[in-house]
Amino acid sequence: MQELDLQSGISLARRLRLQQLAIFIKVIESGSVLAASRELAMTQPAISKSIQDLEGQMGAPLFERSKKGMRLTDFGKIFENHAKVILSQLRYLSEDLNAFKTGAAGHIVVGTLIAASGTILPRAIGNLRRIAPDVVVTVKVGANSTLYPMLLKGDVDIVLGILPEDSRPFLPDHKGVSSIKHVALYEDGLNVVISAKNPLASKKRVQLADLHAMEWIVPTVDSATFRAVEKFFREQGMSMPEHVIESVSILTNLELIIQWGMVAIMPRSAAKRFSELGLIKILEFDKLRDATTVGYTVRSDREQSVVVQNFIRALEASTDDLES
Repeated sequence: MQELDLQSGISLARRLRLQQLAIFIKVIESGSVLAASRELAMTQPAISKSIQDLEGQMGAPLFERSKKGMRLTDFGKIFENHAKVILSQLRYLSEDLNAFKTGAAGHIVVGTLIAASGTILPRAIGNLRRIAPDVVVTVKVGANSTLYPMLLKGDVDIVLGILPEDSRPFLPDHKGVSSIKHVALYEDGLNVVISAKNPLASKKRVQLADLHAMEWIVPTVDSATFRAVEKFFREQGMSMPEHVIESVSILTNLELIIQWGMVAIMPRSAAKRFSELGLIKILEFDKLRDATTVGYTVRSDREQSVVVQNFIRALEASTDDLES
């Protein structure tokens, strides 16, 4: 038999064929060439030749042959252990690839804004777990001016939040508008909110004039809702409050509302959730009732992966939950 350069993994890989490994293991498991030929639907000569070729490539006998049958040599036992590892890894690879193709496994990066991060996104992730429990979800929070360029670069797979009337201001040099697609999910207004512990929370009706001089939290200038907020104050015959903090960070905003007594303008769905938890008090103002549309944004110039398609299904189911 020819000598094999056992120092070189590349040399070994060039000599071996995966079918040979499978036949070798099947002969061991079934106990004979005859039994292996039946299970593999191959002829005995084909099985025998495969084993002989493998031994030739390895430069050492794998079996001791006698009238009583075939028994592994010490060299064959070493080879068996590694052959089983190789075949098991191939099985894992096959399972992982099949899971990825069906969307049951994989990775999705979701960009989100405050409007979605506290309500529909957690529901969507929960629903996705039922559809595809092994998908890894990475959430990146930011404004449209950050998330849309990331979408074009491929750093995020989908952006979830309030849809802008015009995407151009959020894209570098106003380029790439034709490469993204917005899909509306539901109409969502804005609410003025204060802490549930604020003395004003006990009043039946609070006038905007009572709040105007207070510290306010409003969306950042580069967010889709900022124009709606400007329009709200304009229609109320007021200027924007003088003492303003611009923020789309939901945790920061909650802390400022609860601990520092600030007033905030928050998406209705998020405000409803935090009100149910007893954290804030919603103050009703008609002009903010139907100010925004929540939806998702994806690339329009490429087919969505199965993982993204499954996430969109989970989003749509979450929308039904919100509306029910």
